Amino acid sequence: MTHGLSMLALPLMLAAIPFGAVYPRAGSPSVVVVASAGLEAHRAAVEGIQTAMALTPSQIRVLDLAEARSEQKAGATLAAPGVRVIIAVGSEALEIVTAGHPTVPVICTMVLRHSADKDLSPAGAATISLDIPIEEMIAHLKKIFPEKTRLGIIRDPSSGNYTPAQLQARAQPLGFVVRVVDAASPEQLLPALMSLKGRVDLVWCMPDGLLYNSVTIKPLILASLENRLPLIGFSESFARAGAALGVYPDFRDIGLQTGEAARQIMDNQPVRGPVGPRKLKLALNQSVLRMIGLRYTATAADGEEISILR
Repeated sequence: MTHGLSMLALPLMLAAIPFGAVYPRAGSPSVVVVASAGLEAHRAAVEGIQTAMALTPSQIRVLDLAEARSEQKAGATLAAPGVRVIIAVGSEALEIVTAGHPTVPVICTMVLRHSADKDLSPAGAATISLDIPIEEMIAHLKKIFPEKTRLGIIRDPSSGNYTPAQLQARAQPLGFVVRVVDAASPEQLLPALMSLKGRVDLVWCMPDGLLYNSVTIKPLILASLENRLPLIGFSESFARAGAALGVYPDFRDIGLQTGEAARQIMDNQPVRGPVGPRKLKLALNQSVLRMIGLRYTATAADGEEISILR
């Protein structure tokens, strides 16, 4: 790489490195990244990892899920000689990596913390989760909807997240009243939402791959609009589908955090315990807000962190 390359152009070059390619520096320690090439969020995270490690003497190999599975079935190991760290991007990548019983530190990233706690326990591992603390969520809601103080939360009781009592206790000092309803299966999702009618101002749908899918999202959105129960989703696509607001991590910055953790491990430095996203993105569905008569604070939407969907 030429010394004249500007830092502004660097991320663009790194983003062009395809899955399955190696970003080489001969004779250096290696990092193996397993991710889904088909997911935009994973591609953003991989770009962040590559950017964080660009100025280190490291060799990065990025594998798609199918390629990683194929190699393991053929008897190859992800922790080949010279590999110092393996990074699993997402829960499916984490399953693939742990199935190979790696002998090197594993960083799991872009996962919910309870999944990582359940599936990962190698020494020296780090976790960068997608979990958003309720305090951060409330801070954003206060800025955008300052008159709303009643928050409903739909959660899967088997997720291992905070108990209803813990969520209520953490929200109360911030001036919010929280009602938590459980949905243990997709069939319980609509009844859980309807149980909040007239009792809350906003409903936070906590990330859950079992509850929220292409089959359940549409009826949930329709019920929320008909009953004026504005939803807070966990992605921009959720907001585009009809949630009033989407609050989600900056996936590229998650990748930067992950790359920084890999550098610490390779430098034999201590790594912090599980950490969450340090940057969030927001998407506000203006059409939905207008439809249900919910006003938002215009000044809160002027910053770069919020996208207004019209």
